[in-house]
Amino acid sequence: MNTSEFYMTAINMVNEETLRLDNFCDTLDKDADEKKKQIVEYKRAKYRYAGITNVWCVLRLNYRNRATNARTNYLAPKINEIFTSNERYFGLYMSAPDDKKADYALYFGVKAFAEDKLQSLENELSLSTDWEKVELEERIDGIKFAISCLNTAWQSEGGVIL
Repeated sequence: MNTSEFYMTAINMVNEETLRLDNFCDTLDKDADEKKKQIVEYKRAKYRYAGITNVWCVLRLNYRNRATNARTNYLAPKINEIFTSNERYFGLYMSAPDDKKADYALYFGVKAFAEDKLQSLENELSLSTDWEKVELEERIDGIKFAISCLNTAWQSEGGVIL
């Protein structure tokens, strides 16, 4: 399969943000006094990173294995299950030209996974304590950021954003 411009754009955007968060946390890890001063920002960055990398891993794994997963709509079985249960996204994939199906599956499959994860975390918010709420909000922001990267990359390839 050819290199996907959609994938390259999305993964580069996500990588840029995770690198920024890594650098911030690594800098604080090297300076204990400064880390104590910025512990809230440090923990927020870690939780945001967790939300983003959750989507990043699914995007990367499904891109790398898409040829192997051709029988399951180019997606890992669990992601394909989430994807095929989303009638709107799966319908768009089914109507895509054959030469674009792998990218359609990647975009809509990863987006369906991220939205599913987002909904799950948002449901937990109402039952969370103060600090749990902060953690969940940062993870949610991370996932929303990753979804925005997917959307931007998809749009840059001429795809329609839903």
